[in-house]
Amino acid sequence: MHLVKSRGFTLVELMFVVLVIGLMLLMSLPGFGRFLQTWKLHGEIDRMASTMRAARSAAIMKNIDAVFQFDVIRGTYSYFEDEDGDGSRDNDEYRSATHNLPPGITFDSHTFGATTITFGPRGNTTQSGSITMGNTLHKTRQLSLFGGTGNIKTGS
Repeated sequence: MHLVKSRGFTLVELMFVVLVIGLMLLMSLPGFGRFLQTWKLHGEIDRMASTMRAARSAAIMKNIDAVFQFDVIRGTYSYFEDEDGDGSRDNDEYRSATHNLPPGITFDSHTFGATTITFGPRGNTTQSGSITMGNTLHKTRQLSLFGGTGNIKTGS
């Protein structure tokens, strides 16, 4: 008698593997959601730091003042090039795109006296302080600005 050896998987074996993979994915979803929220928080504080650095660079390159603005209530930030040095944006002065904080990310606090920061033609500023953002998981991340030099640092 000649025996035939079968190859492949039975439908039951395949369904069992799919079930195991599905259970593993289901168990990992809460952790993945936490990861995404933390990732968005880090990305947003880095994006804000980049926008602030762009304002500082524009001030240096064009030998003008550049004013960075943030709105805690609306969750927005941007900068404009203050060519006439009056501290307010005129119609012919360049303004960057306005960035909106993504859902779940908020301004938690800041230590500046106002919500505008002016960088001078040398990239310096008289203002020092920090901006703290948070997410729905109560995680926070901070951006620090050093007066005098205008250096910007992000961290915990």
